[in-house]
Formats: sequence, C-alpha cells, structure tokens
Amino acid sequence: MKKLNFGSGALFMDGYDNVDIQKGEGIYKSFNFDKFPYPLESNTYDYIFSSMVLEHIEKREEAINELHRICKKGAIIHIQVAYWNNKGAWNDIGDKRGFTEVTFKNLVDNGTYINKIKRFELVKIKIVPTKIGKFLPESLRKKLNLFISGLISQIHVDLKVIK
Repeated sequence: MKKLNFGSGALFMDGYDNVDIQKGEGIYKSFNFDKFPYPLESNTYDYIFSSMVLEHIEKREEAINELHRICKKGAIIHIQVAYWNNKGAWNDIGDKRGFTEVTFKNLVDNGTYINKIKRFELVKIKIVPTKIGKFLPESLRKKLNLFISGLISQIHVDLKVIK
C-alpha cells in the first residue's frame, strides 16, 4: 500500500512519502502546493493523509483535483481541517479559510455543476468538538454552533476516490 503524508510539516510518518512546501531532512519531495501539476505520478497512492493543510492553499479546488489525480481508483483521502468559526482556524498567518461539513458534501455532490462528474464518495465525516463543546450533547452543539463560535474545532473527512 502506497501512502502519502500531504503537507507533513515536521510530522513525519513512517511508511509514507512525506511531502511539504518546506525542504528538509525527512521530506520526500518539496513543492509549492499552489503550482500544478504536482511533481507526483498519477494513479500512485492508495491512501493520502492531510492534516491542517487545505486551509493554507489558495487554489483548494485545484489541489483536490491533484490529490484525485495521484490516487489510485478506490484510494482513501483523509482530510483534517479547521472549522470555520473556531478561533483556532485563524491562528496561523497563512490561514486563508476555514471549512464546514457542507464544504465536503458539496464537493462530493457537485450540486452547482451542470455536467456532474462523480469523483469522490463521502465515506465518513466527523465533527470534532472543542473542550467546551464536548460538554454539550451533539444535537444541542450543532444548533448552538450557528450562533456561538468555539464549539467545534475541526472536521475530519474520508473521501473515496472514484475513477
């Protein structure tokens, strides 16, 4: 099984090709995530792990398309991103945006496109509460989150690649 740690930073994972925008020891390849195509072969990876990376990329849709290109049919892309209304989503000077669970549902459904091409299946979506958010029942947390920020910290998504 060929695995990629996309945007590894200093989190090097054994058994993975660790790629990042930074150069350094432990980095398999270093490249600009906003320049396409990525210097990675098509149909190579069975699994991609990406944690807190997409919020730093200017051209997110193109980046997702590149991850799709380098994956094999049936591959899983595990994405972790900051939730839009949590102040932790904006701690880094390079943060460009936060995400909601609807972001990924729309990605999979292609709801606004005339020519719909099914590229992903949404396998799992997990809403990760903050320490404060954990004190509230999930149903109440979802409703209050519309009015009170800081109840949800991250979204974890597993996408299955369709080719």
